[in-house]
Amino acid sequence: MRGRRDGTPLLQIAGAAALLVVGLVTGCHGPDAGDRARVSQDVVGRTGYAVGAGPRADRVLVPDGLDAGRPLTEDEAVVVALWNNAAFHEALVELDLTRADLIQAGLLPNPEVFYSWPVPDRVFRYLFDFPVESLLLRPFRLKVATAENDRACAKVTQLGLDLIRDTRQAHSDLRLAEDQVLVAARAVELRGGIVKLVETRLAAGDASQLEVSTARIDALQAEQDLARARGEVAAVAEKLRNLTGLSDMNIPLSAADLRADTRTGRGVDDLVAEAVATRPDVVATAHAARAAAERVRVARIGWLRVLAVADATSGNPGNTLGPGVRATLPIFNQGQGMKARAGAERDQLEARRLTVHNQVVQDVRAAFARYEQARSELDIVRTKTRPEVEATIRRAEVAYKEGNATFLIVLEANRQLVTALAREAQLSADLRRAWAELERAVGRRLAPPSPPAAEPAPR
Repeated sequence: MRGRRDGTPLLQIAGAAALLVVGLVTGCHGPDAGDRARVSQDVVGRTGYAVGAGPRADRVLVPDGLDAGRPLTEDEAVVVALWNNAAFHEALVELDLTRADLIQAGLLPNPEVFYSWPVPDRVFRYLFDFPVESLLLRPFRLKVATAENDRACAKVTQLGLDLIRDTRQAHSDLRLAEDQVLVAARAVELRGGIVKLVETRLAAGDASQLEVSTARIDALQAEQDLARARGEVAAVAEKLRNLTGLSDMNIPLSAADLRADTRTGRGVDDLVAEAVATRPDVVATAHAARAAAERVRVARIGWLRVLAVADATSGNPGNTLGPGVRATLPIFNQGQGMKARAGAERDQLEARRLTVHNQVVQDVRAAFARYEQARSELDIVRTKTRPEVEATIRRAEVAYKEGNATFLIVLEANRQLVTALAREAQLSADLRRAWAELERAVGRRLAPPSPPAAEPAPR
């Protein structure tokens, strides 16, 4: 079957049209898409921690020596969480989705071909058509998809910062629970010493049986508090297990002590200014607004259809492939609904930028206030309260042995020491939690990073 009078086969015409479209597609490459490596690079730049390849059903990544009872450091907990946390790696899939959208936005639609076979009393006909408006819309769609991909990268980076904050605070909670066990054990030791002291005074005839009974009851209550504190450790550890993806691992989990001197010489206004300019969720909102603005441009012309047509119909003196155009007539609508929706989404996202801005300001100021409060209280407890209580206990015990003080004074002094130790442990945890929250609020690490944690080994 011939396609034209000069004898050019129809297959050659179709091949030429296909080559034209291939040339258009291969000559218009889309921009590179953000992926996990980009997110990991951003997280490393902000915190010093890298995002792992992700958990697998057949293995869990565990730091060396952890199953032997070695305490888990804060840095190791964060690294393991970034490697193992399933929810975080589920969120990372959004990067692949937006990358696929970006690839699709860069593709041109395939041309369509129509062919009707000749039958009695009707000639054959064929035509090609290609939506010309796709060439016009392609740059705008690429901008939308690129902005969405950038938004997803910033959003997942923020989720990474949130996971780091949550893991550090869970590690701090576990460390607090273990410190409370130490404080409870110290209380048992102090109460036991008081019992021995009262019994010695009773044997010398300087104390009553009532004082001995009171001391023994107080010692038993201290042992009860110790049992409760030990039970609380296992419950608190489960949150850290969940965040680090170690819930199915039957290994002991304890938190190494963290005595880092977390201090910053920067003022809160300086930290706020940095956060509102660079925090990932602020960047994500800006990208979302940029994508919405590009959608408005697409909506203005997206309703238009313009087809470039090349058709031919057999007849006398043969058939000739000729050009043509088929276009939408804007009689009944011009995409008013699309334009209105795109404009509303743009306005909504522009308003959301202010919402996120205000939230960032609140986050930084509230975290800074809690950090300053915990820092101030902890300094007072360590430098003033605890030394004074310890000195008071020594003076009270000496005075009681010499008969110059009552039993109640010794008992009250010991209670004050236990309260001071418990308060110090709580404030240390509050300080670590507030510092982790402040760094998350600013969007980067404020203290010098620790040496890189070793890569966890698969189990």
